[in-house]
Amino acid sequence: MPPMSMIWPWSSRACAISDIKICKGGKAWTGLLALLLFHSLLFSPASADRIQAGQDIQSAINSAQAGDIIAVGPGTYISITIDRPLTLIGEGRPVLNATQQNPAVVVKSDGVTIDGFEIYGVGKDTTAKFEYYMENREAARGQRLDMPNSAVVVEGSDLAIKNSSIYGAQAGIYALDAEGITLQDSTLDGCDTGLFLHGGRGLNVSGCSIVNCKKYGLDIEQSREIVVKNNSIIRNSNIGILLREGKWAEMDDNLISECTFGLSLWNASFNQVRRNQLDHNYYGILVTNWSCYNNITDNLLIDNSRGEIIDGFGIGLSLQENSCHNMVIGNVARGNYNGLEISKGCQFNAVYANNAAENKHGIRMNENRNNLIFGNNFQFNNINAYENQSCNIWNTTLGNYYSDYQGEDENKDGIGDVPYSLPGPESSSSDRMPSIRPFDEGRLERADIGELVKKYALFEPKEEAGTAARLVEGVMVISHPLPSSPPQWKDSEPLDVSSSPFQEVNDF
Repeated sequence: MPPMSMIWPWSSRACAISDIKICKGGKAWTGLLALLLFHSLLFSPASADRIQAGQDIQSAINSAQAGDIIAVGPGTYISITIDRPLTLIGEGRPVLNATQQNPAVVVKSDGVTIDGFEIYGVGKDTTAKFEYYMENREAARGQRLDMPNSAVVVEGSDLAIKNSSIYGAQAGIYALDAEGITLQDSTLDGCDTGLFLHGGRGLNVSGCSIVNCKKYGLDIEQSREIVVKNNSIIRNSNIGILLREGKWAEMDDNLISECTFGLSLWNASFNQVRRNQLDHNYYGILVTNWSCYNNITDNLLIDNSRGEIIDGFGIGLSLQENSCHNMVIGNVARGNYNGLEISKGCQFNAVYANNAAENKHGIRMNENRNNLIFGNNFQFNNINAYENQSCNIWNTTLGNYYSDYQGEDENKDGIGDVPYSLPGPESSSSDRMPSIRPFDEGRLERADIGELVKKYALFEPKEEAGTAARLVEGVMVISHPLPSSPPQWKDSEPLDVSSSPFQEVNDF
């Protein structure tokens, strides 16, 4: 390798002898450009002041300049509003308290950082809220009266909350149309909803504990470019993570446990769900209502079984309600009632290289067509594979391994000589290439799997499939059937798949 030159492209001998000139291409630039450089150095963020707040944090905020750091000592403080780009550092875990309809923190500026605080919210109390506005008529003027009691309200972008804890709010963090929110190494505990984001972009949640929320740990709606990684999301009564009508999310390496629905994609597409552990939920992963082109890979789905709803019933991974073109690859499902299931109008999903063992049903297919299931291991389940009112494809040049397969392999090619018939009412499907031995960790590329779906998924659609059309008073009404299994939310239109930054999931 030739030696690296230390001569920058714009350097010249003229620059070497001048202490006030800026040179380019051997020519000296003076005057205005030099003054602009001096001005940028003088007023750079490095010149920010550090302010020690007293008992009145709001006064310190009001007197600060953009970019300043405000240090807050131990103590308990009332609600604050941050209306300029500042960093608030808590020393000794100071406490910020919300009151009825007055958040602990209102962020009205871009570029705010909050680090090291205990923040206490107010729970849902309809009677107290009504009484508050009856006694404070001016407070209601021009306000949205349906706003939840929130600990932190975000009205700006590029907010970072670090090393902080938020407790007991109706909404721990409430944000509409916000971009660039970071929640890092923090706790959301005992809220109705830990974090609610609607219409946002660029949310990053990492290293957090999101626990004991009554409805949702994370409720993310109509938002995109989401990253949720390395979090513990435990004992949230309804849903740990809900991504509704969102796209381009990465949800990786989370522990999601003891929720009704661990992670739910609802009309959400072009997302990645990878390497999560989901256990002791009613549904580990639920993909429903036109959720398409998602990658669901290398997740651990174990012991999803809840007795308080239906004794012993729980599902590792469920695709429902017209969810199509998803890739389910390399997941481990063990100790569930249904390890994997696909039902009700789902088509063109690829289920490949998964291991389903010691479940009541390894995989259960119900009322769907044209899904490709191959290269999987179904071992020691009560029923390894089951199909009802469906037409799916169970092999390409290779099928699946079933621990209860009884056929022989006389030519020793590793493929059973007799097809494996799929049990279930109205099932006429067979795996024509059943493997004699379990598969190892070999993987196909996603593009190759997509090509196999195109090649093999050729069953004609059912006559009743598709949208329903009817004439009502001379007007043609076209509608989709409502979802028939939980969660029963309002139906949505099918996906527009015209573009996606995840090209590898848009191949078929």
